[in-house]
Amino acid sequence: MNELGWSAPTARVDAGTARRGILWQHQRIRELLSRARAIAESALDGDVEISPSVAAMIADLHSTLEVHLAFEERVLLPLLGDDSVQGAQRAQRLRSEHEHQREVLAAIHREASAQPQLPTLAAKLAFLTSWLLADMEEEERCFLITDRVP
Repeated sequence: MNELGWSAPTARVDAGTARRGILWQHQRIRELLSRARAIAESALDGDVEISPSVAAMIADLHSTLEVHLAFEERVLLPLLGDDSVQGAQRAQRLRSEHEHQREVLAAIHREASAQPQLPTLAAKLAFLTSWLLADMEEEERCFLITDRVP
C-alpha cells in the first residue's frame, strides 16, 4: 500500500518512500492510459458513439498528469538536490520534461475542450498514450531504477 497516495507530501520524504509513491502512481496512470488507448482505438476504428469519450479522456489525462507531475517534483527535486555530482543536471532535466509534458497536455486539452468532436482528437489521444507510457518507462530507468533515487 502506498502511504502517499496522490497528494504531494508537505514534508520531505526519503528516497524509498518517493520511489514507492511514484511507482504506485505510475501503475494507476498505466491503467488510465490503457483505457484511453482503447477509447482512441475505438474512435479511430469509426465508433461514433465513443467519440464524446475522447475529449473526456483527454481532460482526465490532463488533470491526472498535472497532479502526478507536481507530486514528482515535490518528492524528487529535494532528493536530486542532495546529489552534488549530477543532481542539478537531473533536476533540470526533470523540470524541462515536465514543462514540455504540461505544454503538450494543455494544448491538446484546450483543443478537445473547444472542439470535442474534432476527428483528429482520437489520433492525438493515441499519441498521448504511447508518449506518456514511453516517458514513464524512461523516467523509471533514469530516476527510479535503484534504491537510491538520485
